[in-house]
Amino acid sequence: MFSCLILCGLRAFNLDTRHVIRKGGEPGSLFGFSLALHQQVNPNKVLLLIGAPRAKALKNQKSNVTGGLFKCEISESDNCERIEFDNDEDPRQESKQDQWMGVSVQSQGPGGKVVTCAHRYQKHSRVSQSVLGRCYVFSQNLTINYDDMDGGQWKFCEGRRGETDHAWYGVCQQGLGVTFTKDYHYVVFGAPGARNWKGMVRVEQKNITLIERGIYNDGPYEYENDNDNFKHPNNPVSAHSYLGFSLDTGHHIMKSRDLTVVAGAPRANHKGLVALLKKKFIEQLVVEQLLHGPGLGSSFGYDVAVVDLNGDGWQDIVVGAPYFYMKDTDIGGAVYVYINTAGQWDNVTPIRLNGTKDSVFGLAVENIGDVNQDSFNDIAVGAPQDDEGAGRVYIYHGSAQGIKTTPAQVGKEHSLRYFGYSLAGNMDLDGNSYPDLAVGSLSDAALIYRARPIVNIRKNITVSPEEIDLSVGCDSSFCFTVKACFNYTATSYNKSYFIEADGDRRKQGLNSRVIFLTKTHPESDVQFNGTLELQNQNAGQCVSINVGLKDNIKDKMRSVVFEVSAEIIKAKLKKMGNGLPQIMPVLDATQPRQAVTEVNFVKEGCKNKRICYSNLKMENSLFVYLCSAHNIPEFKLTYEKKDLAVKVTVTNKNGDDAYEAKLVGKFPEILSYSGVRSSNKQILCTANHNGSEADCLTSYSYFKVRYVFFFVFFYTRSLFFYCPISEAKPSQVSFGGVVRAETAMKTEEDAGSLINFTFRISNLWTPSISPPPVTLHIHWPRDNKDGKWLLYLVKVTSHGPEKIACSPQSEIHSLKDIWVCISKNLVLKQRYFQLKYSCRYLHFCSVKCVVLKCPLQGIDGTAVELRSRLWNSTFIEVTNCNFYLLFFPMQSWSAQNIILKSPDFTVKVPVSPDSDVAQFGVPWWIILIAVLAGILILALMVFLLWKCGFFRRSKQDDSIPRYHAVRIKKETPGHSDGKMKPGALEKKQWMTTWINDDYS
Repeated sequence: MFSCLILCGLRAFNLDTRHVIRKGGEPGSLFGFSLALHQQVNPNKVLLLIGAPRAKALKNQKSNVTGGLFKCEISESDNCERIEFDNDEDPRQESKQDQWMGVSVQSQGPGGKVVTCAHRYQKHSRVSQSVLGRCYVFSQNLTINYDDMDGGQWKFCEGRRGETDHAWYGVCQQGLGVTFTKDYHYVVFGAPGARNWKGMVRVEQKNITLIERGIYNDGPYEYENDNDNFKHPNNPVSAHSYLGFSLDTGHHIMKSRDLTVVAGAPRANHKGLVALLKKKFIEQLVVEQLLHGPGLGSSFGYDVAVVDLNGDGWQDIVVGAPYFYMKDTDIGGAVYVYINTAGQWDNVTPIRLNGTKDSVFGLAVENIGDVNQDSFNDIAVGAPQDDEGAGRVYIYHGSAQGIKTTPAQVGKEHSLRYFGYSLAGNMDLDGNSYPDLAVGSLSDAALIYRARPIVNIRKNITVSPEEIDLSVGCDSSFCFTVKACFNYTATSYNKSYFIEADGDRRKQGLNSRVIFLTKTHPESDVQFNGTLELQNQNAGQCVSINVGLKDNIKDKMRSVVFEVSAEIIKAKLKKMGNGLPQIMPVLDATQPRQAVTEVNFVKEGCKNKRICYSNLKMENSLFVYLCSAHNIPEFKLTYEKKDLAVKVTVTNKNGDDAYEAKLVGKFPEILSYSGVRSSNKQILCTANHNGSEADCLTSYSYFKVRYVFFFVFFYTRSLFFYCPISEAKPSQVSFGGVVRAETAMKTEEDAGSLINFTFRISNLWTPSISPPPVTLHIHWPRDNKDGKWLLYLVKVTSHGPEKIACSPQSEIHSLKDIWVCISKNLVLKQRYFQLKYSCRYLHFCSVKCVVLKCPLQGIDGTAVELRSRLWNSTFIEVTNCNFYLLFFPMQSWSAQNIILKSPDFTVKVPVSPDSDVAQFGVPWWIILIAVLAGILILALMVFLLWKCGFFRRSKQDDSIPRYHAVRIKKETPGHSDGKMKPGALEKKQWMTTWINDDYS
């Protein structure tokens, strides 16, 4: 493989980020709020115009903060000069405090005029105050000639009817949007606050040359003029729309030669719209087309740009919607690209470019010209709140299809905040014929990015001879020659190249099959690089390299691929004539980076020297015959039988040699690869770490024998044995009473006796791998041949690692919505069940059973519990009989071709009438012994009480103590030193006098 690597500063685009020109202003002045690129003709100079709407006032202005306009030369100097104008103020009639001069600035183009505005300029009197706005127009040398062309008298809202009424022109705010027409003919103003914030657009010209030509009635044109009823309900633009907030113009939008004004109204219908306006009559602009915003609150129309993206001669429209969002997504802001279809817009579906969340993507959109010189204009989109408020600028290239939706470059500047708030482009600032880009911010700074020249290097690579024939002396001394040729279209530059052989194989850890036979680079025999100087465009130069083939190579199937590319050598940068540092060109990112060719081996044993047609067929059979069920072999695993052998036969009858033939085997989880045996040792197999896969291939580089067989051996990783344990509580049940209909039952107990069945599954050998799915099958006696209930299933629960859902669900019943159904995955499947009873021991084979299937998620320790009721009424109808309910639980293994032998076992529950239970009562002699024992215990207790005197009575002459009690007051007055204390009470106790001295 040949490879020659390109080292460029930016992938896929040519705006230079290493030599950025920075212009700064006073802190807090909002220097960079608006931008325009301007070219003077006399003197010939290119300037960057920057608006600073919060700049301090000039010395003759009475206000403190008025805003201003600055001009900056395209140099590495950070200094910019303020343009002095509007340097007066009459406080009695006007106020320029916070007028925001420089809120917008536009240039008419090379040698054209410049306009800047202050949309918050105020005119006041004793009784009123109006925010009219005001604009200044400069000549191409940025001076003001106070004639009909220039000056500061561009304030068309002043002097109108309703000048002081906000519903008319009291808050006109002229100049928030302003632009020139591309033909240097008109200046277009926007006044978004006019007429109850509906907005207004005015197109005006004052060209003396036209008057001299006899054109007198060319404007001004307005949408809408004073004679229009702007409050009419059918008006296409309603109040509070902010029409004129953004503006652009162009021809070839609706008709090929007519002028169309594109005006944004970001508040229209709470979504936003863009109006396409045309001149009509003498003083009117009328709506030709409306582009409606798609999202509520998206501010569709916040900024607009007119640009031909696909090069068809018709101007396309780009609309910013910075506050567009989509719920539950990371979209924050959008740009809608409308591709013009020969002036027909009704069926145009816009292309939406999405920004990231909270980025206000689309706050600024700009036509930046053809920055990559591919004949299609490009656009820039500002997202000033992207990257947590740092801001980014996205560059999108135009194409024949309209626009490339993937950004070619994303620019950011970490030292600034709200980078990308304003944009200006489509003008060459450094004289290299590539348009450059200026980006503003809200950090009192603006940056200039210069476009790097595009170099398109055409590469061609050939190999001689075109094939590697090992039979004609192709070896390590010489095999073939590789020739790489280069030419370019651009300015003269030196190019370097880097050559690598068999790069793909070496990345995979394999050795290269070829070596370079040059002695100029002894450090490596598989890499080559060099330098070429291409002096003239389209005049190519070539380099030839001899290549040798290594000995004993095995890979003769795949071709040797050669890939060549080039890079521009970095040279010492020089100063240009304008004092700017020279910037390096960049390779055209739209062109392929590499030229590729390949050389094939001449194949031995093949009719076609390049392509081999083999006839490989494979058959396999089990070495030991196995029993089959449904034509599927079954392998029963036991302790003694754990290994399995498969015989594999491969044939290549009447076929070409099969190069690098490989047999890939994938095995079930329970089987693992053990080894391979072949009679002539031609087969080699390699297994993965757990033996679930094995790759087998011949010991030669190609399969040239016509017949081969070998044996692949497997061993079982482990065997699984499951032991089911079942129980029923109670172990014996009875029935009795009267027959009751199902509708008469009110509670669960009315149905009959409760029986709980528990089935536990234990794994006696813990496996080393996860076991296949195992299902517990329970044959449940549901009803008899007459459809009457036998055992009524109420509830199914599970205990274990995971919850088990048994099926079918319909077999868990509810009696008049009293009993609750728990299981949700039950499916009905009936089979016959044997009901055995002791009366004549007859077997009824017509009793219906259902099979309950319970998938065992975790094998060890899993338990399934079934709560049921014996249906009393059904059993009463069969009298004088004892019954046995028999259950047959068993297990199934769903893995294909693997049989799990599960033992059959039965759960037996005796069922008998109430009388049968009574006949097995307590024997009479046990009752007699119990009565006699009770009498004996009673006699013993009486004797003990007699001995303790419990039954002895008291005599009259027995001494009984008597006493005489005297009651005294509870409280008496207190005394101290023989004197009574007033108000003090002393508590007294009861006094008792015993008559008998023995108790005193």
